[in-house]
Amino acid sequence: MDTKRNPHRTLVLGGGISGLLAAWHLHARGIEAEVWEASESPGGWAQTLSWPGPAGESGFLERGPQALRVSRASALDRLLRDLNLDLRPSSPKGPRWMGKDGRRQPSPATFAGLLRVPGLGLGGLARMLLEPFMPIGSGAEETLRDFFVRRLGDGFTRELLPALAASALAAPPERIGLEMLPRLRRLEDRGGLLIGGLRTGLERTRLPVGGTGALARVLTAQLGCVQISRPARVLEPLPGGRWRVHGNGVASDAEVMVLALPSRPAADLLKAVAPEAARILEAIPRLDLRVWHSRHVMVKGWERGIGLLIHPPEGRGLLGAVSFASEDPRGVPGLLQLRTYVGGAYPVEPSLKAWPGVFGELRRWLPELPDPLQVREELCPAAFPLLEPGHGARVARVLKELPANLHWIGAERFGPGIPDLAEGIEAWARNVTFQ
Repeated sequence: MDTKRNPHRTLVLGGGISGLLAAWHLHARGIEAEVWEASESPGGWAQTLSWPGPAGESGFLERGPQALRVSRASALDRLLRDLNLDLRPSSPKGPRWMGKDGRRQPSPATFAGLLRVPGLGLGGLARMLLEPFMPIGSGAEETLRDFFVRRLGDGFTRELLPALAASALAAPPERIGLEMLPRLRRLEDRGGLLIGGLRTGLERTRLPVGGTGALARVLTAQLGCVQISRPARVLEPLPGGRWRVHGNGVASDAEVMVLALPSRPAADLLKAVAPEAARILEAIPRLDLRVWHSRHVMVKGWERGIGLLIHPPEGRGLLGAVSFASEDPRGVPGLLQLRTYVGGAYPVEPSLKAWPGVFGELRRWLPELPDPLQVREELCPAAFPLLEPGHGARVARVLKELPANLHWIGAERFGPGIPDLAEGIEAWARNVTFQ
């Protein structure tokens, strides 16, 4: 067994976006860091994968987010600038719809769409317009549903929020704790959704050249310290507060160990050294998601891309679908490339567990959709953490139970989106102290 020792080094276990960001910010502080990634490809869910077209043409799919949402002067904005990552601005969007009450209607993201939302009415619209005048302040265990009732009223929360939450977080709004959605909390701290948004600047959708996976690729290349195919199997405490990690035939010592892992793999490593922290992490629910990628003949009018949200439970487990714009370099020229989401916290009817059933449900909402030319399923087990009300207290207990010089970071701690991770890990690296 090859044992390496460096008395002034940090070892980051996990080469997803969390681990890469941690190493990046530690390096910026002059702290040596090495990253261990169990798979052959860093980036975790944020990877752009090759998917050739029907005739072998160059083509790609996104394993995770289709694009990045960037706010001015945010941690993600600073990171992208520091990396000199080439970004494409978002092009004008094509049709956006919501499926509700058995029919397709315009997206509520537009004023015309809001006017046509069944059940909202003029009273619901008037209540939404009062949002800037609503009192500021949320309770410690407020849910996402409670927050939007308080800020935008019952109509919005009943008629629109379930589909929006399902598409973004794959869970019902009443099961999501507001404390783990940092952007909403920051907006309210700055005056509410409208005023806070004006003060912080609107989010812009940006696509890195080469897909969202380019973020992980550029971080990996610039760091130069990422070891792939290097799983962590056992953590061992050493005298003087140091740590040793054992992998497959290799062990490495470090002054500081950072677990940039989802809750369950982190719990497996912590069972022997921090059993109570491991128990708490194991109890965090994680949601499985099925993602179907399909290519079709382009539909006239859909060239700029489409988006469909389904109001649960009307999709019977289908949450929504989104397509690339025709000029998107990740797609195959002349074809519509669709990405369809199924599952999360919602029951999935047996017929939707295979492509024919999924396609049949899609055609119920998108009758114009032609038969597929290509189909590919990407299983995403435990892809989404379900951050329930009270989750912040759970995180605090985990951190209290960790031994000295052992840190845990990731989506369960800072929030599920890349902007949340960028913000949280930047602050963590700036303030972390090593004992």
